[in-house]
Amino acid sequence: MSEKERQREVMARVKENIEREREVQVGSLERQSRWGEWRELVLKTDMSWHTLFNYGESLIGFMLSAVYGTLLTPSLVAKWSEEEDGKCKLCEDKIGTIPHILAGCSVALSQGRYRWRHDKVLRQISEQVAFHCNRRVNSSKNKMDRRMHGVEFIPAGKRRPVAESRKGHQDFGVLNGARDWIVMSDLEGQLKFPSEITETRLRPDLVIYSRSAKTVLWWELTVPVEERIAESHEYKLDRYNLLEAEIQGKGWRCHNFAVEVGARGVVAQSLEKAARRVGFKGRYLKKLVRDSGKEAAHCSRWIYLLSRKKEWEFREVGA
Repeated sequence: MSEKERQREVMARVKENIEREREVQVGSLERQSRWGEWRELVLKTDMSWHTLFNYGESLIGFMLSAVYGTLLTPSLVAKWSEEEDGKCKLCEDKIGTIPHILAGCSVALSQGRYRWRHDKVLRQISEQVAFHCNRRVNSSKNKMDRRMHGVEFIPAGKRRPVAESRKGHQDFGVLNGARDWIVMSDLEGQLKFPSEITETRLRPDLVIYSRSAKTVLWWELTVPVEERIAESHEYKLDRYNLLEAEIQGKGWRCHNFAVEVGARGVVAQSLEKAARRVGFKGRYLKKLVRDSGKEAAHCSRWIYLLSRKKEWEFREVGA
């Protein structure tokens, strides 16, 4: 090989390396900016010192890497390693991106990895909702507000005294007016919709109902990747529209809620809105949001760590 040929070969390699570095940089910027597509749908994650200490370094590191697209997934490693084909190590078909590993792999789905995470998050939510209903809403100390059953008329030019309207009464939203609320959850597929309301094969994740108030509401939980929060929300609402109309036709008040907790541990606004509608507020609301997000992040981290292992191992992780 002549000197000129050697120089041309060296220059070609240098240009190739520079071009590869540019591709990696552009790809990195693109990945890190994707969170902007869904940030309007989620709650701001608490990054106080207390939260950082409570979560731990490894979990915080996982969440930040998952949000900004820097987890060492097959698709990312393939950008600088010729030995990596970039495909998912479970299904060996699709590209192994963060969204695919955390919520899009058919093998992980069939093995129950995503269902395991869903049920762990559902348990956190259902336990706190059950405590809220049994210990606060159904408490004999709760002076029921029966304005939900009728219209309260105030004479023209007068206002209802603030002290009178609030004395001894807590606002529990759509749960006002009854103290016999029953909470049921579909953990491990065991829920059967109350036959006294209607017969259906649908099984919402969480059902709350009162015989005295003839009111039923349900929460349908999804743990999608944050990019699909909006799509999942609309799909789950539409899924129960017919059931809602059927129940209303039988004289029951009905409330249909779809709630989402992102696979990266970022909680959607839909969970906070649904919780407020049943009277969650203050520290109870913060705890529900924090624990749900933490549980999802714990489980997703375990799913990610085993994303190269064909055998699925259940593990007691969580908040």
